[in-house]
Amino acid sequence: MSKSTAVLVTAHGKFSEGILSTVEIIAGKFENVKNVNFLEGENFEMIDKKLIDAYNSFSNYDHVIVITDLMGGTPFNRSVMNFGGNDNTRILAGLNFAMLFTAITTENDDIDLLVDEIIEAGKDSIQKFELVEKDDYLDDFEDGI
Repeated sequence: MSKSTAVLVTAHGKFSEGILSTVEIIAGKFENVKNVNFLEGENFEMIDKKLIDAYNSFSNYDHVIVITDLMGGTPFNRSVMNFGGNDNTRILAGLNFAMLFTAITTENDDIDLLVDEIIEAGKDSIQKFELVEKDDYLDDFEDGI
């Protein structure tokens, strides 16, 4: 990811913390990523403060991408309320591993192209396992790989 872009990941419970932890196990730690948990019992003022503090920590970055778990959920809605009018910010919903990994590791100074890549990666990562017949599988490799 370009050093000009920061990522704020937020979700219900500890989902954002957990998924960021998973990405860090695979790809290492990144300075331009923060997570905000929205925990049971917290109100709008509490999550707003956490979101704004995390967002403001990115003052050295040109762009911020906020990735949330659920369109219409509190982390999404509060992100829109707090940052939706900022020209340098994009807010996404539907958080999955591929989205966050792509946001962190892809270099693209054009925030809108980067957002398109993040969304595409998230969609492409959704797959269904299908068991194939052994003979059909072997036919695929008849001429080698």
